[in-house]
Amino acid sequence: MLNSENANPAELAARFVNYTSKHIFLTGKAGTGKTTFLRHLIELTHKKAVIAAPTGIAAINASGVTIHSLFQLPFGAYLPKQPAAEGNHYNQQYNTPKSIVRHLNMTAAKRKVLVDMELLIIDEVSMLRADLLDAIDMVLRYIRRNNSASFGGVQVLFIGDLHQLPPVVKSNEWTLLGQFYNSAYFFDAHALQQQPPVYIELEKIYRQADDVFIRLLNNLRNNEVSPQDVALLEKYYKADFKPAIADKYITLTTHNHKADTLNKQSLEELDSPSYLYMARVDDEFSEYAYPAEHILELKKGAQVMFIKNDPTGEQRFFNGKIATVISLTPDRIEVQTEGNNEKIVVEKYKWENIRYTTDKVSGEIKEELIGTFTQYPLKLAWAITVHKSQGLTFDKAIIDIGNAFAPGQIYVALSRLRSLNGLVLTSQISGSGIRQDQNVSFFSRHKQEHSVLENQIVQESENFLRSYLLQCFDLTPLDNYVYEHVHSYTKDINKSAKQKHVKWAAQLLKDLSEVKVHSSKFLAQIQRLYQDKSERGLQTLLERTTAAENYFKPLLAAFSKRIFERMELVKQDKQVVAYLTELLEMEALFYEQLKKIRKATALLNATISGKEFTKQDVNALLSQAERAAQMETVFAMPGKLDFTDKKTKAKSAAKSKAPKKEKEPKTDTKELSLALLKEGKTIAEIAEERKMVAGTIEGHLAHYVAKQEISAKEIIGARKLEEILAAIKKLQTIQMNPIRELLGRDYSFGEIKIGIAAHLAERE
Repeated sequence: MLNSENANPAELAARFVNYTSKHIFLTGKAGTGKTTFLRHLIELTHKKAVIAAPTGIAAINASGVTIHSLFQLPFGAYLPKQPAAEGNHYNQQYNTPKSIVRHLNMTAAKRKVLVDMELLIIDEVSMLRADLLDAIDMVLRYIRRNNSASFGGVQVLFIGDLHQLPPVVKSNEWTLLGQFYNSAYFFDAHALQQQPPVYIELEKIYRQADDVFIRLLNNLRNNEVSPQDVALLEKYYKADFKPAIADKYITLTTHNHKADTLNKQSLEELDSPSYLYMARVDDEFSEYAYPAEHILELKKGAQVMFIKNDPTGEQRFFNGKIATVISLTPDRIEVQTEGNNEKIVVEKYKWENIRYTTDKVSGEIKEELIGTFTQYPLKLAWAITVHKSQGLTFDKAIIDIGNAFAPGQIYVALSRLRSLNGLVLTSQISGSGIRQDQNVSFFSRHKQEHSVLENQIVQESENFLRSYLLQCFDLTPLDNYVYEHVHSYTKDINKSAKQKHVKWAAQLLKDLSEVKVHSSKFLAQIQRLYQDKSERGLQTLLERTTAAENYFKPLLAAFSKRIFERMELVKQDKQVVAYLTELLEMEALFYEQLKKIRKATALLNATISGKEFTKQDVNALLSQAERAAQMETVFAMPGKLDFTDKKTKAKSAAKSKAPKKEKEPKTDTKELSLALLKEGKTIAEIAEERKMVAGTIEGHLAHYVAKQEISAKEIIGARKLEEILAAIKKLQTIQMNPIRELLGRDYSFGEIKIGIAAHLAERE
């Protein structure tokens, strides 16, 4: 098995991510390489990963997306349930699970990303609020239909330094949130109370080398500031310090307006003419996430700071490097850096805004470029806020922060410096002003000794590998999906082109069910073989798993081929785009199952051999060229599902040119089903009258059961309702697949959905 002995914290964290399902909190002092770790991890991990951050700028810097956009969450406080009736909340806006689900209108593409995701990475976690994390947990459980596991079964990696910028909570919000949370920090979210993250701290500091300074910063972090530390800081107090222009100091202050005023005044003092450089913004890029000035105003002699590392790799400058503008033209900026006095002609930098989607060929989660922001990577640098300095490194800084400051911000300001030699304090800092938040100090006690983590990862890796093998060879979810697909063929053959293929679909299900019998037998074998942890036992497990892969691989590939062949046949008919989309989604599930089986065997082999298993290994498992060729036969146009014939396209084009008429507001389709139920019609009668599948009607009625407007007992009967509620209680889940597996096929997914709705209404 993979050896974790003598692994450094970064290596341990990577192994916890790649070979366990545990949540991880990766922290470390400023300058310990958290960003570098993230960049390397995302390049190498074999898991389908998504990066998110609490703010737009943090998301752009981490090459990810914002939490609110990824999960379609509204801004404002989130309460896990309704507050107490007597509470002071009547004039305050807040969100609950019910209100979020009610307005959750995700596209199929975004839902698929959340369903496929195996690893969620949240960067800059110090700013993440506990209630927002619980909202993420609720959405993932709901979208993935897995209420039994935190975050719907997704592993979460939290990256950040809790001793830096804290989450922002308004006082009126805390009157509500305080009823449910011990603090606003992410670690007090309900989602983590049963499964707290593994606490790993990066320890080697790359920014500072001065032992005295490092000890001072450590004491600030750990709430252990001594009188000697305060006395040390007082040595650098200079109330009216005014640096010479050539000294290249940057002032760190508390508020945006202070920094903006100082930068503007300093620029105006220069006699040289101004040059304006406008950023180029292409496609989608929110102004709230602009990583640089939209209009950058510069003069010769201006003090500036680089806001990116040198992309050439020559390390001429870094994020936070101070320089002076020495030459300007309308399309050229030349600066001279401090220290080595190197002259650099600055080139524009392109920041990318991405969204996550699923690659139609490989089925892997990929980044899709949706917008760019192009500008010179510079900003005026006589002053900057402490908030915006996070992640930067300075040689000289004037720190003007005073006593009234949130916990952690003094630490952030001081830790930007390479050494105490470059420090000037223009306001005194008392011992009380540099205390850290007690909640953070308490949580930091979760940090385990290195040896404990090494022992833990061995056990957790074994658990992960066993559960991963069982998940990958389990054909039950695939069988349930095809079963539901077969039972969607309900229209008259003269009214639906899809209906003529019902016998083909039924045969597909019959053949798959026979294969599922063998997969169930192999699952039992895995459980038995995994009891022997010896080298010989693991080798036997690998031999049996390899044999199982060789058995299931051609069968699953044959199912995919049958669906592709059926799609070619279906394309000869008209008005079949919806049906072709169904077949395409179903084939994708077969392909994903085949990938899982191949990946499971490869992961087991790599683990036993003590080798790393990476994204490159996953990509090498299947022939992407062959897959791409198959998909090209399905898609009429590259990257676009387009099965419409020429006549339909011509009609559509003519219609788009014609003036649009005002559409009458549509009646809610669920209300029509409810009205027919109240007329005394059965679900079958409503489905027949509305030309819909019974499952769709059951879904409509489940909506009103959850709202307690109708009784579930009257729809599905007392016995079935009791059986479903008992299954929910026994399994401790509202995920439909396990409930269906327990109850059997006498219960439709629609009936189970109504039972779940009744359970949720009961809880309310």
